[in-house]
Amino acid sequence: MKLEEIETSNWIFRDATINYEITEKFLEALEILDVGTIEHAEILLREVVAECPDHIDAIYHLSLIYGEQGRETEAYVFCQAAVGIGLQAIPRQFDWRNSKLEWWNHDNRPFMRAYHSLGIWRVEQCKYDDAIEIFKRLLSVNPNDHQGVRYWLPICWFEKGELSKIIFHCRMYSDDIAPEIHYSEALALARIGRDKDARAALENCVSELPLVGKELLKEKHFKPPQSQLPRSLENCVTHGGADQAYYYWKSFGKYWSDSESAMELLNQVVKNGS
Repeated sequence: MKLEEIETSNWIFRDATINYEITEKFLEALEILDVGTIEHAEILLREVVAECPDHIDAIYHLSLIYGEQGRETEAYVFCQAAVGIGLQAIPRQFDWRNSKLEWWNHDNRPFMRAYHSLGIWRVEQCKYDDAIEIFKRLLSVNPNDHQGVRYWLPICWFEKGELSKIIFHCRMYSDDIAPEIHYSEALALARIGRDKDARAALENCVSELPLVGKELLKEKHFKPPQSQLPRSLENCVTHGGADQAYYYWKSFGKYWSDSESAMELLNQVVKNGS
């Protein structure tokens, strides 16, 4: 496994040991996994790794399988292993601040997915500084953020109490339509006492995504029923839908409930908007 510069500051992962047969076996495993036959997919992926120990994507998908099976230790170890292979392949000339890993090149995606996943593990382990470093690196090398990394940084900063960073970050992505950006900016404004700005931001949030505000105010929360989607699409959410509202509450609800004044302000805005 090597990371090579194909043009100035533009890099691509290459692995000369991945041949046609290995690729076909890996793709077969993904097809089997997509229809839910986890055990068979695991066998094929392990065979891929045995033949090609640096196959980041196969190792990463084994991590996903173990996570789904509740085998958390194995899931974490395999995620770390996938990331470690990628990091070890990065030469000294690569600069996280200026170099780019283009998402359009599929050879870069396995490492980027695994690194993103490791960042989420760091959040779950309460290692927020480590998570911030990972997410900032991914945003720097892939500014268009095809992975939604930008939605995880406010969580880290809420945990650290760094509210001004949330406001700055969310305003950088003011064109984004996701609640992780706009509702989180409104909450940060409310928590630092900028009530007028917070109210204006919340009025816009409730106008654009009313179900999110209503979900945050509920006393009990229930996950909406999922559509029967293939495994590859299971994590999709409906913009403006009840599922989006539920997932925002699940990730950010505790930061709202920690602020009585923010919840009261939200309640007022939701009532006025209904």
